[in-house]
Amino acid sequence: MTLYEEGTHVVVLNSAHPRTRQTATLMHEIAHIELEHVPADVSVSPSGLVLLSDYSADQEEEADWLGAALLLPEPALLDGRGRGLTTAAIARDYGVSEALCQWRCRMTGVEKRLAFRGRA
Repeated sequence: MTLYEEGTHVVVLNSAHPRTRQTATLMHEIAHIELEHVPADVSVSPSGLVLLSDYSADQEEEADWLGAALLLPEPALLDGRGRGLTTAAIARDYGVSEALCQWRCRMTGVEKRLAFRGRA
């Protein structure tokens, strides 16, 4: 969740989640902040902290895309896969899940472009 108090955003991560999930969640929340998304629902905690939540489906998708792109830039994927690294190796290098790395490779078309070049 993201808290907002007096001009400051604070992202709270679930410590029970794997580190790779925490990394993706943090970048997703930062994407919401950078994109200046306005949540559909805002709550106030008993102590007066503003809790931002329930973004629209479009905003959630936009934050997913930006967060993943910031964690795994397309040039890094092209370089890694072009050098023969597996998605698991790239994921380890960047501290993300293999599933996220595979998704980014599919969404950017990295695999198809490298296959076209004869390097995949």
